[in-house]
Amino acid sequence: MAGQGRAARAKGFVGHRLREAALWPALLRPGARPRVAFLPSHAPEGASLLRAWNMAEALRPLGWTTLCLPAQLEAVQRRRVLGRFDPDLLVYQTARHALNDDRHAFGHRFVLDLDDADFLDPAMQPRLDRTAAAAAGVIAGSRFVRDWAAALNPRTAVVWTGTPVSRGPRPPHSARAPILAWAQASPVGYPAELDFVVGLHRRLRARGLAHRLRLYGIATPAERAQMIARFDGDSTIETLPPMRYDAFLASLREVAVGLSPIIAASAFSRGKSFGKILGYLDAQVPVIASDEADHALFFTAGSGVVTNDPAVWDDTAAALLTDPARRQRMADAAFAALNDRLSVAAAASQVDRFLRRLL
Repeated sequence: MAGQGRAARAKGFVGHRLREAALWPALLRPGARPRVAFLPSHAPEGASLLRAWNMAEALRPLGWTTLCLPAQLEAVQRRRVLGRFDPDLLVYQTARHALNDDRHAFGHRFVLDLDDADFLDPAMQPRLDRTAAAAAGVIAGSRFVRDWAAALNPRTAVVWTGTPVSRGPRPPHSARAPILAWAQASPVGYPAELDFVVGLHRRLRARGLAHRLRLYGIATPAERAQMIARFDGDSTIETLPPMRYDAFLASLREVAVGLSPIIAASAFSRGKSFGKILGYLDAQVPVIASDEADHALFFTAGSGVVTNDPAVWDDTAAALLTDPARRQRMADAAFAALNDRLSVAAAASQVDRFLRRLL
């Protein structure tokens, strides 16, 4: 499955490059304004896909001429392409790429787009501080990131990561098995959150509540054995390996309730935003989330549950797992909010307004 995932990502990357390359002859000629070049830190997957490649496409219908440069380009290649494209603005999608900083803008005004608390990494903090201060503006993925950026640059705005909404019917909750899911890319890398999920599952089992717990991101047989042992060999634990994003979304359509715990004892966790919650929403899975990041600004009492109280997690999970009609109402409300507030189109509208204010 991991090999298939790499192959699919490579195919997707080639597809993005081919589509972009087809546009380059026209884009590199003098033409319509305004013009913006996106500089992603990675191949088109994860945040680089959602906040750079997808955003470049979504801004075109809003009147922008846009270009997204592959992360593999070296400095001399970037300089040459940007010199021909002549953008009004660059957008650095994070500073994780070695060239995404104030010293490699080649005379162009630039915007820093940051959706993680990379500034807490001592190795990155000096570059990020310097680059944020020198930027024409900063786009932050959450309030936590915004608060850091605003101390360095007054032209800062929050834009939540938007996602394309997948096609096809979602199974009704009346037809879904009682599957509780934690869609974390690497559960073993988040020990405090894992402890929380282990405790929740055990308490639900102690109540006699029949359910299965599905864990994502278990990459190897050794990791699976470690995870099963962590749950004392419980046969109701399901583990899934890393997979293509479309397969991940399809698998979530089987799920009854999605978990998104964030333990704020880790400052880096406070910089998280919606992450895998986007997948839950797309699959019409009701969400129980920690009262961290910007969760409480998105979910309402009818569209999700946001709390740091373990007792509320227990009671809500038990109630939702046994009440398909309630799950359906909550999932439908959250899906409507996804289209309105967390779609690529919604994010592009906000980025459009922010960039135009900088011109």
